[in-house]
Amino acid sequence: MKGNMANLLELSANEGEAKKIITTSSAFGLLRKGIIENLGTTRAKSFLLRYGWSLGVTDAEEAMKQTANINELLQQASILHLNTGHIKDIQSERIIEMSDSNTIKSILGRGKWIDSFEANEHLKHHGESDIPACHTLTGYASGYMSTVCKKSVIVKEICCIAKGDAECCFEARLQDDWGIEIQEELKFYKEINIIEELEYTYEQLLEQRKLVEKVSRFHKKLTESISNGNNLQDIADATFKLLKIPISIEDLGFQKIVFSGINQEEYSRLSKELKESLIRKNRKNNTALPLFNETTRLKTENQERLLSPIIVQKKVIGYCTFLYPKGFDNSIENNIMFIERVANAASLYLLNEKTSFEAVEKMKGYFLEQILKGQYSNREEIIHRGRYMGINLAEPFYVAALDIKNKGNKEDIRKDQYEQILETIAKYLDIQGYKVLIAQYESQIIMLIPESAKLLSHLGKIIKHVETTHSTYEYKFGISDKTDDIEGVLENLEESLIALRMATGRKIIHFKDLGIVGVLINSKNVSGIKKIAKQELGPLFKLGEAKQKELVKTLYVFLSNGGKLQQTMDDLALSMSGLMYRINKIESLLQKDLRDSSQSYHLQLILDSLLALGELEI
Repeated sequence: MKGNMANLLELSANEGEAKKIITTSSAFGLLRKGIIENLGTTRAKSFLLRYGWSLGVTDAEEAMKQTANINELLQQASILHLNTGHIKDIQSERIIEMSDSNTIKSILGRGKWIDSFEANEHLKHHGESDIPACHTLTGYASGYMSTVCKKSVIVKEICCIAKGDAECCFEARLQDDWGIEIQEELKFYKEINIIEELEYTYEQLLEQRKLVEKVSRFHKKLTESISNGNNLQDIADATFKLLKIPISIEDLGFQKIVFSGINQEEYSRLSKELKESLIRKNRKNNTALPLFNETTRLKTENQERLLSPIIVQKKVIGYCTFLYPKGFDNSIENNIMFIERVANAASLYLLNEKTSFEAVEKMKGYFLEQILKGQYSNREEIIHRGRYMGINLAEPFYVAALDIKNKGNKEDIRKDQYEQILETIAKYLDIQGYKVLIAQYESQIIMLIPESAKLLSHLGKIIKHVETTHSTYEYKFGISDKTDDIEGVLENLEESLIALRMATGRKIIHFKDLGIVGVLINSKNVSGIKKIAKQELGPLFKLGEAKQKELVKTLYVFLSNGGKLQQTMDDLALSMSGLMYRINKIESLLQKDLRDSSQSYHLQLILDSLLALGELEI
């Protein structure tokens, strides 16, 4: 019979001989479909491999009745395989090394099956496969060659049209020559007693049931913990007590919120290693740390982590993490359900906290705005309202202004971006226990910091924190002098803004560090400063805008560097001849000797004053 109508060759058989049954490829395809659907992909593969093996062994034994020559028997393999109707054609080649005339030392065969019925039927009934699907063909070739070679020869399908490849290709080697590569495949050739398999399946289901019950009890404990008003530290401690796995709850920058089951020193060491590893891997994306939107396994040299995102209002705000230091023995896969429930519990807790926190922070922010706008009639009223918010405004305080700029461009920052950064800072302050007032005021974030908060020395940590969580921006702080005059807070706000404008190349600058410049500006003698500046620098300001900026910046950098040419060249990226040309040009226009210390100090003071007033940009 021809084509796909002849799946198996009909042979006459005497009593005692194995009979061959005629069927069609489409009928076998339906049988194969039923096997896969009822037994599952893995068990069906094992069944079909053994079925093919049996066909191959039977054909080999029949062929060996005619000849004992191994080469002749192997040459007949292709013909006999074609006669099964499993394929339309076969192309193959093999290299055989013999120890003697009847003993094979090694065999290496390669080839391809053309128009495999099994691959076609798989695509027809199941669509594209994740693995090669020609199990019957593979089993047939392995059974035939193992029988005639009298050694275990394993054929492995390398690529298959059922999984989207262009051809169905195979390789054949002695089992020993495959090495560990073939160990998983060999398991499919072993027939498993159905009772044993059912027992194994029952044990697996029992284990799964126990796991589900354990997860259910664990989830109930977490829910009760939240209902009883417990905080994140209580949730972490309860989790470690139940599972004995170290756990941490962190923000998006992997900054600690709480942890349990591990000491501070080891936690810090592992946290540092993880962040360094993530930054190295994420450099191509131009962001410091990646964002994980689903449960993820992370591995470094000294640890492995199972991380699940904490999602509040469809936004990832942090992570719950199981920590497995090197040598920690635990089944990570089984812990996925646990960590995801911890993350859900943390999400519920933080949603509640976020709602109440935002309400309080909005109230504090609105209170600070009212103070800055002078909407309270007297000092006592301000102090009285401050006490309701846990802030003692009767004691000395500072005003800090945080300036935020986009890196690499001059685009304005959107309102929602300001709000995100403001929320990040407010949460950080709350977690660290700092009592301050914070609000967005015009184009800066303003903080009123009581002296007792002891926050000034830690402003650098705030900058580092927001740089980690919002890495596309640049940040700098301007800090006012200390005062206890809450009614005169606008003067302190102006001091912080003046300090900000003077923070060229610095992230934090205090108004008190401005020296005589601060005194001049604070004296309100603005018109006098502008008049002097016009007299002394007038010729520079009469130039075109581009030339004016170029020479003013050169003058400022040169004077700030104390007249050091090499440093100025480096800062401005100029050659010596280019720098000398500009200096000579400036001296000619101003009729000044920039190497004269008194004249250079006078010019430096004028430029610093204009910079502080916002009349000049460097």
